[in-house]
Amino acid sequence: MLQITEVGKTFHPLTVNERVALRGVNLHLDEGDFVTIIGSNGAGKSTLLNVVAGRHMIDQGSVVIDGEDVSKQPEYKRARNVSRVFQDPMAGTAPHLTIEENLAIAVARGRGGGLRRAVTHARREIFRTELKTLELGLEHRLTTLVGMLSGGQRQALSLLMATFVEPRILLLDEHTAALDPSRAELISRLTTEAVARHRLTALMVTHNMNQALSMGNRLIMMHDGEIVLEAVGEHKKSLTAQHLLDEFSKIKGAQLTDRTLLQG
Repeated sequence: MLQITEVGKTFHPLTVNERVALRGVNLHLDEGDFVTIIGSNGAGKSTLLNVVAGRHMIDQGSVVIDGEDVSKQPEYKRARNVSRVFQDPMAGTAPHLTIEENLAIAVARGRGGGLRRAVTHARREIFRTELKTLELGLEHRLTTLVGMLSGGQRQALSLLMATFVEPRILLLDEHTAALDPSRAELISRLTTEAVARHRLTALMVTHNMNQALSMGNRLIMMHDGEIVLEAVGEHKKSLTAQHLLDEFSKIKGAQLTDRTLLQG
């Protein structure tokens, strides 16, 4: 499904600001894998998502999706197969458009469809059905401007937009970090349900250790541009937040921030 092979990425090479973000990273995801990613600040977590999405071109190695080498494909060409939810609830939606128009954009993304054609009576019924899964009453507010929604509502809508078109890869970049605890819990549950319902393959960056342990079937820890720990299946289930803290303590130079230490 997703094969990342010897991927390297350096920002500002050969300058005083040179920073190696990824160092020969190897990662393979089978279809349906849900991988959570933790690590210290600057470990390369978001950069890894960016190279899968095509936002950053890699310096070496390859990124293969469904057998196709997409290493040189720009972000817009990968949009058909790769969806993303960002940390900022404002980043994944268009505030000046209505809920149904935002959903129509999600349908058209990467498919060459126009906005007007996408908003049809049949699709409105599909939108209502999908919006019901969010449990926020948004199915009754199709013509509400998204800018009028709360941060949690917008993030739930962003998640729906990213998942209901069933992308090959779903990228989640700390998508609950900006929400209050109750909304974060809701979005986490909706994420797990959406990934299972649509049988998606997902990569999720998080600073919340308990979230990293409770969601998905695989966990990786990154530091200084490398994967330093991987836990799968029963091994992952047996881990606790303390185990992860102990692993962090073994890494020379790893700096744990308050956000990294979040365990609730």
